[in-house]
Amino acid sequence: MPPLAAPPQCKNPTHLLSPQAMTVFNPLRTIVHWDIDGAFAQFEQVRLGLPDDVPLICSQWGAIIAVNYPARAYGIKRMHNARDAKRLCPTLVVQHVATYREGDTEAGYWDDVDRRTHKVSLDPYRRESLKILAIFREMVPKGELEKASIDEAFMDLTPIVIERLLEQHSYLRTVPPDAPDGLDSPLPTPPPLDWGKAGHVVREGEGEGEAGGEDGQEGSTWGDWALCIGAEVMAGVRAEVWRRLHYTCSAGIAHNKTLAKICSGWKKPNQQTVLRLAATPSFMRDMDFTDIRFLGGKLGSAIAEEYGAKTVGDMLSVTLDDMQAKFGVDSIWVYNVLRGIDHTEVKEKLATKSMLASKNTIPNVTTHREGHHWLTVLAGDLAVRLREARDASPGLWPKTLVLTTRVGWRDGRSRQMAFPYTRALDAAHIVKHARRLWEEHVPSNGFKFCNISLAFHSLEKLEEGQHGIEGFLKRSREEPGEREASVSSGVSEAPAKRRLPTLYTQPKPTLLEEFLGKGQAQPKVDPEERAEEADLSVEPVETKAMAGAQSEGETLDGAGWTCLRCREAFVFPDEEWASRQRAEHEDWHFAADLQAEYGVGGGAPQAPQANGGGNGGRKKKAAKPTGIKAFFPPKK
Repeated sequence: MPPLAAPPQCKNPTHLLSPQAMTVFNPLRTIVHWDIDGAFAQFEQVRLGLPDDVPLICSQWGAIIAVNYPARAYGIKRMHNARDAKRLCPTLVVQHVATYREGDTEAGYWDDVDRRTHKVSLDPYRRESLKILAIFREMVPKGELEKASIDEAFMDLTPIVIERLLEQHSYLRTVPPDAPDGLDSPLPTPPPLDWGKAGHVVREGEGEGEAGGEDGQEGSTWGDWALCIGAEVMAGVRAEVWRRLHYTCSAGIAHNKTLAKICSGWKKPNQQTVLRLAATPSFMRDMDFTDIRFLGGKLGSAIAEEYGAKTVGDMLSVTLDDMQAKFGVDSIWVYNVLRGIDHTEVKEKLATKSMLASKNTIPNVTTHREGHHWLTVLAGDLAVRLREARDASPGLWPKTLVLTTRVGWRDGRSRQMAFPYTRALDAAHIVKHARRLWEEHVPSNGFKFCNISLAFHSLEKLEEGQHGIEGFLKRSREEPGEREASVSSGVSEAPAKRRLPTLYTQPKPTLLEEFLGKGQAQPKVDPEERAEEADLSVEPVETKAMAGAQSEGETLDGAGWTCLRCREAFVFPDEEWASRQRAEHEDWHFAADLQAEYGVGGGAPQAPQANGGGNGGRKKKAAKPTGIKAFFPPKK
């Protein structure tokens, strides 16, 4: 056995042999982020059986939502429309996404697509995504897989990496008798490392623009060995996806999610990048910090304005003490992530709890006949998705069906009902109950809806029969709430029976408190459900930056909302948080109204300030923070 030594970033046998050491702080942690190259365009190219070098774009109502790499060679970008793209490349294949039309039980590809009568469907892409995920789970059975969208995911390769590391270096399985500190003794110096099969490796001491060599031999550590093994595992998985499905994907391998995400987009298409710990500072120094996960959008702009900074290097002179003195302890997240430190877990998403089919109607719906048309189309979408979900998880069934309509920029208005079980699930069953909601919800005339949506909520597995008297009694206890045929609501996403909310007497959780887990626990929502208000319910990273697209409510990086009652503005990194915080804020107003009217609520009313200014004792409203301060809780 080689003599014991203390290599850089020293590891000890505990990190290899103790299950308790399998945490986000393990120095051998190996995380990969992968995404399908030009996903929607690749999916369509394979479906059509076209050669790999044929230029193709994927369009929706004339807007480009995906461009394959041969088409990019002609200068075609997502900012173009399909007509302009065709001028740049006369041989370009333009493929519209699948759509639903009234009367069809499956989405299809039609020659006469019309946004006035059709609804976009992502069903074909979801199915391909499931095939890809199945290959990843088959080849990497150990470790968590966190789906980020239809075409991308994070994987924690640490378990399989440690397993292979011990297979290749069996002497690490036991602690030598003369080890001075037992399990806490440093590991022996690692042998030389061959990066030949790892892909592009960022070399130590090189800037971001000079990444990509394969020698990477500057004093290898056991952490480097872990990354190299993870890269070889990932190369094998990518090759298998290509062999079975003919899809290429790119990947980033690093010690945490933030760095892996950055690296996956560094060398594309069909390549992977490994970022060693020692090479991280130079790799990130000249990078725009707005390219870092969660530091784009308005938060990144606020940081840039506050510090006059653009790159990560510009921010490194800001000390933690200075940042926390100005913005509080939660700003440590920003401080850490700018230095490549991220202890976020890779977590498998829980089963989908809701499904939503939505249509931005152009022109507006003004008659019951038009409304019934869209109910039929939306019901067909939900029927297909629920059937597929039940195939994957038998017994799954939604408790509630929700109809929501929206007029202009006003809040959506919803009505819901218990959704009865049937063995013969089809669109007609959904339409029957959706029309009942429609008749209860919509006036006889004088309406003008710009959006109509149907949603299933509270998807759970049904009990198999009655489990004795206990099952009967349980059902009896639940029935009163479910026997309510329908409930009106002024909030577009309020399927549950409304309960009296608690009036906040302390500042509500902020953006960074949510990141750090100091606010409410984040709901386990599938990213595909997060943005289902749009026909493009989840877009790959490449389409989220699309400007001016004419999609039906596409989800862009960041989400904002201004309360019409108090004019408070909110900014969040995605629609999930925006929707949840909006509901919480509206609940706060609801509780405040109740407290003011009846003297009830979750806390005592705050005493009015005595200003002696004849203002009726009303408390003077404090000025709202602006810039980066808006993203942090007020300092006490």
